[in-house]
Amino acid sequence: MKYIAIIPARKGSKRIKNKNLLMIKNKKMFDYTLDAAKNCKKISKIIITTNIRKLLKRTTNKIFYIKRPEYLCKADSSTESAIIHAINSLKKIFQNKKTNIILLQPTSPLRNSNDINKAIINFEKNKYNSLFSAYEKKFSFWKKKKKSLRPINYSLKKRKRGQNMKNALVENGAIYIFNATDFKILRNRLFKKIGVHLMSKRNSIEIDEKQDIKLAKAYI
Repeated sequence: MKYIAIIPARKGSKRIKNKNLLMIKNKKMFDYTLDAAKNCKKISKIIITTNIRKLLKRTTNKIFYIKRPEYLCKADSSTESAIIHAINSLKKIFQNKKTNIILLQPTSPLRNSNDINKAIINFEKNKYNSLFSAYEKKFSFWKKKKKSLRPINYSLKKRKRGQNMKNALVENGAIYIFNATDFKILRNRLFKKIGVHLMSKRNSIEIDEKQDIKLAKAYI
């Protein structure tokens, strides 16, 4: 099997300005993901699709830089649209039907090459068509409907103790693996036989708000 990593990065984050260029312990947040991809031996090519000038560099034999058009960098632009643009821009390297894409979002700086390697092993061993990373946590879910509230996964009359509750899978956005050929048809990152790769809650930290930055800095 062949693995090509795609790292999408766009400017214009609403909550955290210039999020991808944010310095975390003397290193840009984006570089944590790039280094993780570089250190993964199974990844043969790395594609960086971005509209951030500071991230655009000269393409090498392994790392390809694509200037993403501004119409694909809006707040409501999907990551899938950026992947499709990347595939269409580099058609030759996606010709093999056994080529799989590993989507690595820069907002997960603690996800490392070991996490990626283990996800690939899981993907191959179980013959999945697509896979996402997650961590496990016990949650009490509630649903808000107009002015009323009701629990979703437990009964108010039979509240369970924490140790008796089942773990929920929390999709962490750190790693996605999927077949490129199927993706071109379905235009969705998860399809057919879907697998999950469990990661530690620590490595699952996703930078979405300012308090997440403090947490990441404490762990790195």
